[in-house]
Amino acid sequence: MRTLVQVVLLGLAASLMEPGAVAAQQQRPRPAAGAALGSGVMRMRLVKIMDTQGWGQPVEVARLLIPSDWKDEGGIQWAQNMARCPQNIIQARWRARSPDGGSGIEVLPQYGWVWSDDPMQQQMMQQSAANNMACDAYPVMSPADFLAQMVVPRTRQQARVIAAEPLPAVSRAEQEGLNRTYGPIVQQGYLRGVRAEAGRVRVQHTLNGQPVEEWITATIATIAAPSANSAALMNGGTAMTATNYQLMAYNVVGAWAPRGQLDRQAKLFATMFASTRPNPQYQAAVAQFLGTVGRIQQQAAMDRQRIWREAQQSISSSIQQTYAQNQAVQDRLAEQFGQTIRGVETYIDPRSNERVELVGGYTSAWSNGKGEYILSDTPGFNAATALQEDWREMHRPPR
Repeated sequence: MRTLVQVVLLGLAASLMEPGAVAAQQQRPRPAAGAALGSGVMRMRLVKIMDTQGWGQPVEVARLLIPSDWKDEGGIQWAQNMARCPQNIIQARWRARSPDGGSGIEVLPQYGWVWSDDPMQQQMMQQSAANNMACDAYPVMSPADFLAQMVVPRTRQQARVIAAEPLPAVSRAEQEGLNRTYGPIVQQGYLRGVRAEAGRVRVQHTLNGQPVEEWITATIATIAAPSANSAALMNGGTAMTATNYQLMAYNVVGAWAPRGQLDRQAKLFATMFASTRPNPQYQAAVAQFLGTVGRIQQQAAMDRQRIWREAQQSISSSIQQTYAQNQAVQDRLAEQFGQTIRGVETYIDPRSNERVELVGGYTSAWSNGKGEYILSDTPGFNAATALQEDWREMHRPPR
């Protein structure tokens, strides 16, 4: 099953839009920009999501582009009381929002739990969780039900769910990943099956006194394993007819805008989403940590630092392959935001001659050498002239 950092920001709420339709509000530059940017132009800056708690030093989790005048806050938090359920130890709590807070995106913690279709095992699971010995026990549920019943009440108090829908393209992409990982185990009979399902809910609520609408997205991976039937065991039998479930909700992300503007800001959300690049070294370190969590709890921080150093020195081919697979899922999600978004394209920064990956689907890109970029699909647009600042056009490398 995917770890948190393998899917950070992979679940930004998806919404379709007409090509080229961009809300005017999202395109305004900062007042310091000196001139209004035209339709189809975005001024962005690079930000990093950091983990400052887990490795003895600040570590980059992922990076992405956000509008230049937006603020970002938060990062990765490590839960101190979650040894009973290791997949819930590392939690993302990060968001970026516009100056007035009316638009933004937020990454919410992933959440793992267990269940069984055997009533006696259900009681045992619930008792173990109550005794702080195992993951929480809740029924198997769809992404829409998970969001409406567990995420919205906890994170969006007073919010009202007004719509829910599946995300079949995302589900198919994630299912392919699960099949690659668990297919041989299913074929051998150790598991009954694996399923990935993505969905979202649309909610209305008030943020800082302003009415907003928000898409909140989640993907749920469910692993079903055969288990002994409790009633049969009590009668001396060993029938493996029960099923135990391990569930993980990830890609739990919200994207909001002033009420009535959510769909019109789709291309802005797509641009941020498609620019997201997780750090594969962080992925490798977290995967190793979760695989040896019992020993880590004993060795504590010193062992974590050693693991981080090892992850920096060597990233396995399997991690690299997973990273590439994650990018394919990201690109598919971005397509659902706006048809003009096509993952990323490579540009050359004229100041440093370095290669920079930026969102595809725009006709031109500009850099000011300060970590800011302007993306434009307006023919003839010149950032230096429009803003009266030192912007230089970036070109794609020869193929």
